[in-house]
Amino acid sequence: MDYEKIPDITQEELIYINREFANMFGFPVRLYKQNELLFFHSTANLIADPVSLCFDEIIQKREQISYYVYDDTFYYGIVNCGQYKFITGPVIEIRLSEHEFNKLGFMLGIEKNDIPVFTSSIKSLSGIHLDTLIQAIILYNFSVNKTMYNISDIRIKSSEQNNISTDIKETEISYIGEKIFTNNARSYAIEKDMIKKVMNGDVGGLIDGATKIPSVSSGNLAPHLLRHNKNFFIKLETIMARASIEAGLDVDEIFSIEEMYIRKCESLDNIDRIKNLQYHMIIDYADRVKKLQQYNGHNSKMVTEISKYIRKHISEPIKTSDIADYFGKSRGGITTEFKKQTGMNLSDFIKLKKIQEAQELLYETNKSLVLISDYLGFSSQSHFTRIFKEITGITPKEYRDKNHIGK
Repeated sequence: MDYEKIPDITQEELIYINREFANMFGFPVRLYKQNELLFFHSTANLIADPVSLCFDEIIQKREQISYYVYDDTFYYGIVNCGQYKFITGPVIEIRLSEHEFNKLGFMLGIEKNDIPVFTSSIKSLSGIHLDTLIQAIILYNFSVNKTMYNISDIRIKSSEQNNISTDIKETEISYIGEKIFTNNARSYAIEKDMIKKVMNGDVGGLIDGATKIPSVSSGNLAPHLLRHNKNFFIKLETIMARASIEAGLDVDEIFSIEEMYIRKCESLDNIDRIKNLQYHMIIDYADRVKKLQQYNGHNSKMVTEISKYIRKHISEPIKTSDIADYFGKSRGGITTEFKKQTGMNLSDFIKLKKIQEAQELLYETNKSLVLISDYLGFSSQSHFTRIFKEITGITPKEYRDKNHIGK
């Protein structure tokens, strides 16, 4: 079928269908004519449009009906109708934490004071299954293009099938199998050793043994080499995350970090970059455990609850008095108890948590140091840089130059 052919439908009718679609399903809709925005409608009050983060990729989609996944979390439906392009979404299958929604607002460049409003609005688009989105755009497509699709026509992409039906030679598969699955006992021993090092916060030991990491057995997970490496990464990441939780790190925080690493892995299409991310991930978990042990030898429940509070209010200039009020204690009482349990000042712990968040933003995003500093509630970029170096030993710029792999 010639998808470029202008359909027998007027622009006014297209706008009407777009508006009714948005009102019926609750998804934001956009109608473009020759890549210029013609119409936008959303029942959610979106201060900024999330599609801007992936518009360049979506606009290249030429199929009559398709969907696009951004950051392995946000789904968009796309329908081409002659010179018009319809984009709806995002919808989100998993229910993200408020912290993750706030971070999305930061990525979109929303003013910090307006991020809570954005977060409240976009939450209504979470918890929606991808199949619901696909069924909705199938109906839209029939309304404008008069062509009929089944959900399986859209859900199963030909490009994904090509990846599944691997072109790797039999000899290469045999070699991979021999390399990975030889001596499972040794692989298991290495795996146990890695878990022990993460739980002990032994960053140096993991760096020294880095060459052993790729040899850990991942099981017979997938015949395609890229998919195999991703599956191996996810298995290893899960092991490291559980080891970190056992070591005392906050469960919610680790689950958020785990999702971040898995999404990042799934977005990569280069094995070397996956291996680099794998190395960074293991060292990162061990480093977090090491810092926790430095300041929380007793694995205090109070420290865990305070960590949750700081994470929830990470973009605010948090004071020790704010934490004391939240827990119904006096400022002197909570700081004394915290110092007694951890050997660390509560104000320094607040700085530590903010800098850990800054490390994630420097690693994940291209946002400027000024914007990251402001988002995390520092009084100035120079203050942010000074505290970052105080905690990590290097400046934010040096950290990004060393670790950033970009989007």
